[in-house]
Amino acid sequence: MGSPLAPILADIFMNHLLEKKIEREEHNYLNITFLGYGGFASFKLKVFVRYVDDTLAVFNSEEEADRFLEYLNGLHPSIKFTCDKEAFEKLPLLDLLLIKDPYSSDENISITVYRKPTHSGVFTHYTSFIPFQFKLGLIRTLFDRAYKICSTWSLFHLEMENIVRMLSLNGYNKNFIYSVIEKELNKRLCNEPKLVTEGPDRKKVYIKLPYIGDMSMKVKGSIKRVLPGQFNLIFSNSYSKLNQKFGFKDRQPKHLKHDLVYEITCSCGRRYIGETCRALKTRFDEHMKTSGSGMTEVGKHLSSSPTCKITFEQCKVLTFESDMYRRKIKESLFIQQFDDGSLINDKMASVPLFLFNLPTHQDQLKGRIFPSYR
Repeated sequence: MGSPLAPILADIFMNHLLEKKIEREEHNYLNITFLGYGGFASFKLKVFVRYVDDTLAVFNSEEEADRFLEYLNGLHPSIKFTCDKEAFEKLPLLDLLLIKDPYSSDENISITVYRKPTHSGVFTHYTSFIPFQFKLGLIRTLFDRAYKICSTWSLFHLEMENIVRMLSLNGYNKNFIYSVIEKELNKRLCNEPKLVTEGPDRKKVYIKLPYIGDMSMKVKGSIKRVLPGQFNLIFSNSYSKLNQKFGFKDRQPKHLKHDLVYEITCSCGRRYIGETCRALKTRFDEHMKTSGSGMTEVGKHLSSSPTCKITFEQCKVLTFESDMYRRKIKESLFIQQFDDGSLINDKMASVPLFLFNLPTHQDQLKGRIFPSYR
């Protein structure tokens, strides 16, 4: 979902699509009935819960699940559901793995952390040039996720072993990992009441410092000693990546560049502003035509002024734009910017400008305040 609004809009649409077909029991919101429509009869489900477009439903038989899938896919022509059924008493849902106990008479469900088969186990390596708090935060995040998801201590223990194994492969020392896990576990198991201070809360002031290695930690220690308890110091991940310094692709030569606005300067000082979607050299060669049909304003200028000369080196790219209408707007704006009476252009705007439409140089010489529309 590319847009930040996409999950919200998707949830609103799915809620509108499904809720009008649902009847809920007053004292048990999990047991719901889907109203029939068309050739479909109503469905009464033991459990139906939804998170955006991911749903969990419990049926009495596999055939009933298949019929319900057809029921959902008939609600809207643009919405097509897929179905994942439990296999080997397990069913993934989001980042949860639901495990059914085959030996339990009351169908108990256990929950643990789910990772896709494509999960590589690659995390931020311990030797990465980042603040130490980032590495500490990684362990705490993985621990907190497992602690909140795992429904039994045995599954939690297995998940901790899995986390230790993956972090060890990413360069983390096991003693360091165990020490962080022990501290986090003690925090959650300790029932000591939090100290409540009277009066208004003190405003937190943050100071952001760039991370440059050990020197950053020394500066942080010095500031804390001089101004104890007054600031919260954080380090920003402001260093640049290697690919920001070196391009992986060869630079496109000037004569092949396209979708741009360009400027051609004559040896006499006059200029021409234009735009093209084709290669710059192709358009430049068209301007150099000084006879016959199809001459441009540049060609007419060279034809009437034999002493003038223009080379491709005198052709400069002003900006790039792939959209044709926006490119013409930018061309018009550049024409207005460089309109000092020396332009060769016969038109002062490729498209009408309303917001930034200014009087031309000729209009200003005639004392006109408002632009004359062409």
